Amino acid sequence: MAEDDFEIKEPSEYNINKNEVYSHSTLLMFALKSVAEKRAKEMRDGYFNIKFDKMGNAHRVWIPDSREEFIESVESLTMIQSRDYDEEAKEAIQKIKIALKERFEKYCEYEKNEWEQMHPKIKDDYLRQGTFFREGLLSDKLPYKFLYIRDKVDSYTEIVSIIQCLIKRLGDYQEEIWEN
Repeated sequence: MAEDDFEIKEPSEYNINKNEVYSHSTLLMFALKSVAEKRAKEMRDGYFNIKFDKMGNAHRVWIPDSREEFIESVESLTMIQSRDYDEEAKEAIQKIKIALKERFEKYCEYEKNEWEQMHPKIKDDYLRQGTFFREGLLSDKLPYKFLYIRDKVDSYTEIVSIIQCLIKRLGDYQEEIWEN
């Protein structure tokens, strides 16, 4: 990591406003903004990149999976908004989560079947690369994990829409005044 990538502050430089109070709407707005920013990016898996420091030394740098970042931001949003769920929102989100769990189990079954029917030589190649079948989990090297993550992103996008509709039903959106 290069020296200019981060800054260390003195404790006296931190400002804590004693008049600040907890604001659910501000926290919710921050979470929604984070979700929108993460969803606006290209959805790609994580990878290593090479970065050179000032001395010319190469460093492997992990570029995070933007899909997983989006999923985690939606998890945070649902945690923050959960106290305001009405029955309609609870039911809709529960249906999505049940369907997602069923798809995960289906992909696990597909992967199990593929692993069992795989030619022994190909299976040995996978094992040498550190890829093996684990009951109830999806492997990084077989396609089912990527299909599931895509389904999860789509499902979590639906959850964000449900939460936005809930916010509208609760009347939490502030009206904007436009001047002509």
